Amino acid sequence: MEMHNRNLSEMLPYEKLAVLGIDREKADSLPADVKEKLASGEVTPLLQVSIRAQNGDVITLPLKLQLTTDQQGNPALLAYPVRAALETERNKALLLTDQEAERLTKGEVIRKAVEVRSEKTQQYLQLDPETKSVVHRRVTDIQLEQKLKDMEKLNDIELGTQQKQQIREGKPVELNVGGEKVSVGVDLKEPQGFKVIQGDLKEWERQQKLRYDEQHPEYLGLVMTDKNRWEYRQVVDKQSQERAVRFGSAKEEKSKGLKR
Repeated sequence: MEMHNRNLSEMLPYEKLAVLGIDREKADSLPADVKEKLASGEVTPLLQVSIRAQNGDVITLPLKLQLTTDQQGNPALLAYPVRAALETERNKALLLTDQEAERLTKGEVIRKAVEVRSEKTQQYLQLDPETKSVVHRRVTDIQLEQKLKDMEKLNDIELGTQQKQQIREGKPVELNVGGEKVSVGVDLKEPQGFKVIQGDLKEWERQQKLRYDEQHPEYLGLVMTDKNRWEYRQVVDKQSQERAVRFGSAKEEKSKGLKR
């Protein structure tokens, strides 16, 4: 376990975490499951962080983090602050239409060509229900085609052309495997960006809502306590959510290494 924690720590983006007030000591003391999520490119649980604004004020707000790479392959840290609702103006790079925003709000995953830093790539977009921020990952990062092949081989089935296309577009699909219903599809909340469940599409939708309902009442997140360790506590009350919503995008974007 100690070796595992050491290897995970070596993969943490210390300089970028420091922008959020998470120094090396605090980063190393993060729970192993949170470090695993960061290292695998998965979205972390809520973290209470402190960011120094241009006027020198220190703003504390809850957000989620995701480690990814830029077009040169260098580590990049994405931050998803808590919002009161999905705001298309705060996602200008995604150029969301009203219809796309509505689909995301309903819990759908959409596939779209997005231009980031003069590079246009196909991305899957999904709304994180806690933060109301849009989580996005490059389609190529999920390696969907290989996952579909592996699933077909494992279950001795063959997906139809239409079914494969639906999954590629981000829509879940219901299958019959050995007389039982199974649903599969893209889910960016999963480490691999792909999920298989036992049950039909209604069960898929129920589980998506259930995962949110289990977390939503308390809005639990990790807070660095005076005991110098991370503890799960309630981090989103009305006041902290208002601070997160008020925090200007321009101030955040000027923070080196921190992306929205």
